[in-house]
Amino acid sequence: MNEMVSTRNITDQAQAVQTQSATYTWYLNAYQLHGNLWLSWQTTAPFRAQQGQIMVYSSQFFPSNPQDNVKTWQWDNISSNGWDTGLPWGSGWYCAWNAQRSPNGPYTYVVQLVTH
Repeated sequence: MNEMVSTRNITDQAQAVQTQSATYTWYLNAYQLHGNLWLSWQTTAPFRAQQGQIMVYSSQFFPSNPQDNVKTWQWDNISSNGWDTGLPWGSGWYCAWNAQRSPNGPYTYVVQLVTH
């Protein structure tokens, strides 16, 4: 099975009398199953990314606006153990896990992955 994994660590800090921080990791995995591009994702965070979306782009680059040039997408709270994108497996698929900036701001990339 061909497989690619991309991760990103994000540190969440809170200011109080004492400074506390925690680091969470988001994982995006691309793999081939039955000839198609499948994606799976998970995080060590105890919370969901705000309005998180898994994207596959129709362009050969990551657009400056993560909502542009989308070939197919899925909410991140559905099928995280494996999503058949319906696209043929191959190199050059630009995939990302996106979320809204708080509060309800524009979308930003959390994790980016390109298949090879």
